Amino acid sequence: MHNSQKPVRSDEPIYWLLFGTGGMTVAIVLPAIIILLLAAGLSSPDLNSGLLNFEQVKGFLGNWFVSLVIFGVIASVYWHAFHRIFHTLHDLGIHTTKLHWFALYGAAAACTFITFAIQFAVYCKLF
Repeated sequence: MHNSQKPVRSDEPIYWLLFGTGGMTVAIVLPAIIILLLAAGLSSPDLNSGLLNFEQVKGFLGNWFVSLVIFGVIASVYWHAFHRIFHTLHDLGIHTTKLHWFALYGAAAACTFITFAIQFAVYCKLF
């Protein structure tokens, strides 16, 4: 006997991919960035000189590749965090509904778009 039902498609693998990407970013890339920033920050006693002065950072963030990497790091951390929160609700015994899904993944998307807008404004030297 043949089962003529089509398999149900799910968008869950996309969110697990974003979750995994964010997890790797948090575990590997973010600590490296923090160590580099700490080393650069400790290179001078104040923020007006050294590697982290305002003009240096502004010029550094004006590079399109650096902006793209920073955007990718921040956006993947957002998606990882909100996906983790969504599934932690289930672990806490809270029955998740579509409202939770829309609220959490919508917040991740909103944070991603806000990050993009800020990165774009910095890249275009709007402030």
